Amino acid sequence: MTEPTPTPSILIVTASDHRFMPLLQDMIASIAPFLARNRVQMACFDIGLAASDRAWLTQHGIQTATPKAQFGLSAQDHAPALLSFLARPFLPKTFPGHGIYLWIDSDVWLQDLAVLHRYIEAAQRTGFAITHESDQGYRLQAWLLGWTAKHFLLGYGPLAAAHLLTRRHLNAGLFAAAATAPHWDQWARCYEAAIRRSGALVPHDQFALNQAIYRRPAGSPKAPAATLLDPTNNWICDRGVPMWNDAAAAFCKPYAPYHVIGALHLAGPAKRTRYTIRRTHGGSFESFIVRSAAPDHPGQQILQDAPQQAQAA
Repeated sequence: MTEPTPTPSILIVTASDHRFMPLLQDMIASIAPFLARNRVQMACFDIGLAASDRAWLTQHGIQTATPKAQFGLSAQDHAPALLSFLARPFLPKTFPGHGIYLWIDSDVWLQDLAVLHRYIEAAQRTGFAITHESDQGYRLQAWLLGWTAKHFLLGYGPLAAAHLLTRRHLNAGLFAAAATAPHWDQWARCYEAAIRRSGALVPHDQFALNQAIYRRPAGSPKAPAATLLDPTNNWICDRGVPMWNDAAAAFCKPYAPYHVIGALHLAGPAKRTRYTIRRTHGGSFESFIVRSAAPDHPGQQILQDAPQQAQAA
């Protein structure tokens, strides 16, 4: 009789400073049932937490760690938040001993825990799972297209930039990868090359991951396998303001058949913007896109003066 394949140890990793703690607490509350299950642990990069924040995390069984500089860069020359971007391609080395590493930005929160299972299953199957940013519910933002093209060009040169611009952009705010996946080393190499070429750490943390997934490594016949998930699994709220599905009592995609969004990402201005939320049964309400939001109880702003480096995340 064949022995069943053991479930790998899973580590969820995020990062936060004191100002982002309300967002982080919202995110942790949204995944608490998942964390309570066996073999699921969580860690948080401390990029400016207060002592009370660290105590809260410890109380909830979440370890903290200080991100280290990489690629020969000096930690003294970069803000802690930038160091956390540098640290992401090295999660298996920073937190050894786990089979799957799942990264969640602190400005993400979940409505459906099945999202985490999708990422983990896909990472077990192909090595890496990440969500693309191509959806009919997203508005065309010319400034974003120009900004992306500019940094692709600065970090990777004209040929690679042209190639990347033809691909569906991948968002690094939520991803999962097996500890043994080749993407980690490929990501680190692409990231270091982009830093050397451009002199900038961001946005190349995410852009280098795009290149690592889409580029064929030298001497290899094809790019490493990866699973690209639907934006329901990491919805960029400011790119497509979600609707409210009255039947499901949850935020949903802004078009029929109004699929409930599994993970909502408050990237960029969504952290501080009050939106007009249309309802599937008619009408609308004004609200921030937070866990407490509902038509009868519009969500309140929970973050003030978001740090500049996080606004483009």
